[in-house]
Amino acid sequence: MAACLAAVAASCQRKCGEIDIPFPFGIAGQPGCAMTGFKLSCNDTGNGVPTLLLRNVEVLGISLPLGQARMKMDMSYDCYNTTRKDIDCVDMVDLNLKGSPFTFSDTANKFIVFGCRMLAYLGPGEQNDVGSNLTIGCAATCGIGDDLVSINSAGCSGIGCCQTNIPKGIRYYKVWFDGRFNTTDIYNWTRCAYAALVETSSFNFSTVYNSLSRFNDNLGSQPPFVVDWAIGNSTCEQAKTNSDSYMCISSNSVCLNSRNGPGYICNCQNGFEGNPYLNDSFGCQGKFLN
Repeated sequence: MAACLAAVAASCQRKCGEIDIPFPFGIAGQPGCAMTGFKLSCNDTGNGVPTLLLRNVEVLGISLPLGQARMKMDMSYDCYNTTRKDIDCVDMVDLNLKGSPFTFSDTANKFIVFGCRMLAYLGPGEQNDVGSNLTIGCAATCGIGDDLVSINSAGCSGIGCCQTNIPKGIRYYKVWFDGRFNTTDIYNWTRCAYAALVETSSFNFSTVYNSLSRFNDNLGSQPPFVVDWAIGNSTCEQAKTNSDSYMCISSNSVCLNSRNGPGYICNCQNGFEGNPYLNDSFGCQGKFLN
C-alpha cells in the first residue's frame, strides 16, 4: 500500500487554485488519488477562478492535523413582504453529509440567528444521526425603540442576534423559521431574518450591525463553517489490527481517535511535519532548524 500511495501522490492534482488538496482528499475522476468519501471537484464556477467543491459546496481549506475542512454556504433567510404584509421570501439552505466522513464541528461552529422577533431552528431532527427528536433553536428579538448602538452594545446575546452551541454528531444541516411572530411594525428596521451555522472564530458581531445596509447585504453572503472528518468507523486500537486498511502509514505518524463521531485521524509525531497518510518519502519529515 505504501509504495502505491507514494506513486499516486506524485501524479495527482494537489491544488485547486490556491487551495492545497492533501491525501486522503483528491479530485474525482483521477483514479487512486483519493480515499472513498474524500473525492472533491475543482470547477470554474463562472468567475474564471477554480473553485474546490464538496457536494457543490465551496471548500476554503483542509487541515490534516485538525481533521477539519473549512467551507462556505449561503445563509438561510426569510423576508417580510410589505405589499402582502406577510413572510414570503424564504430560502432555507440544507446540506446532508450522512454516509460521508464529514460531521459538522461542534467545537468550531455556532448556530447564529440575526434579526428581530425571530425564532429559527437547526434540524430537522429526524435527519440527525444523534437522535430523532433533536432540534436546536435560537431566538433573536428587539423592540421598536432599539437602535444599532444598543444592539451592538449587547453583543450577540439575544437582542438582534442570538447564538447557541451545537451537539456532537450532526451530519444534516437545515434551517427553518418560526412564522408566528408579528413583524409588521418593525419591517422598516429590518425586513429580513438570517440564520446559519457559522465558524465561531471568523464571526465578528460588531461589524454586522454597523449599518442597516451592511446588515442586509453582508448577511446574504456566505459565512464560513467547519466540518470535522475522520477515517473509517474504527478506533485507533481497532484500526491498527488491520495493516491492509490502517492509514497512518508514515513511520513517524501517530493515530488519534475522532472527537466527533466514529473513526480516527493521523498526525505527525512531535518534531515532524508532512502527510502522515503517505509513506516516508512523501509523509512525515523531520523539521529542520535554521
